[in-house]
Amino acid sequence: MIARRFVPVMLFMLVMAFHVGSSPAATGTVVTRSTYIRAETDRTFYNVSQLAGGVNRFYHYRSITPLDKQSVVRMNKDTLYSGAVVDTSKGATLTVPDMPPGRYFSVLMIDNDHYSPGVIYTPGVHKLPRDTKYLFLAVRIQLLHPDDPADIALVNALQDGFVINAQRADPFPKPKWDTKSLNALTERYNREFAKFKQYPDGSMAPRGKADERIRHLAAAGAWGLFPTRDAVYINYNGGQSADQCYCATYSIPENKAFWSITVYGADGYMKSANSILNGINARPNPDGTVTAHFGSEAQCGNVANRLDTTEGWNFLMRIYRPGESVVDRSYRLPDAVACKPQQALQ
Repeated sequence: MIARRFVPVMLFMLVMAFHVGSSPAATGTVVTRSTYIRAETDRTFYNVSQLAGGVNRFYHYRSITPLDKQSVVRMNKDTLYSGAVVDTSKGATLTVPDMPPGRYFSVLMIDNDHYSPGVIYTPGVHKLPRDTKYLFLAVRIQLLHPDDPADIALVNALQDGFVINAQRADPFPKPKWDTKSLNALTERYNREFAKFKQYPDGSMAPRGKADERIRHLAAAGAWGLFPTRDAVYINYNGGQSADQCYCATYSIPENKAFWSITVYGADGYMKSANSILNGINARPNPDGTVTAHFGSEAQCGNVANRLDTTEGWNFLMRIYRPGESVVDRSYRLPDAVACKPQQALQ
């Protein structure tokens, strides 16, 4: 069994989209280790500003991506995303709308050097930091019922309530970095970053608190990752087949927001609409734990908390605003073990 904490590469489709737009110049300033973070961040900032139609404007993802249109691995149905690049040079604010009780949202702030000045969790008018001229805002809003059009419509309305007010709107300049050297370093740093069984603390943090020894690897392997205090991701790959039912009982991870489990195929893509277990749809045991069943109904029986699997299945547990036992890594996932249908009946 392999259970490790990590922020998946290009965790959300939003950031992925930023990387498939316009690119830096085919020939330009050669990118080195010392300039890599700025070059990679310039690429993302430029692309999102193009998608949004300029700076100080949000680009919104309005719906969940269908199973047959997944464009990046490890997608999920937990939240909808929005992103913007803000010119903060003469001052800027973000107005966050009031949120319905019990619905998670966050605004991750990332400066042009891939530091995170902070994460916004409260409604109201927020003065944006000016560590660099441009600041990236990544908004997440929780979907409580991702298959319900009414819930998606509600979140869309909430997305529209986020308002940027900036005193200057200089277009983000098209990067002049050399594409070949930038892409070569990205590929190299991705390979190095993939060696970590868990992302080291300090991969993303405020300026002065980040680990400068590995920040360039994080910018390549997980651009836009949350600081550990704000989200933890635990990957489980037990190597089990899809020819029988597997069960595991989980204690609820300590959190101030929510948790979820999403099952993927061997290639990292969701294979079924029945692939998500979370604090909303899970049926708890009398002691508050949750027993999950991995396999088809024919294999597991008509049981609660059953998730479909395919050969090479694996899952990702996401924990937003994790508690201390998760942050300090004392929270562990048990192995899923084979169980017979009659043992699984509830």
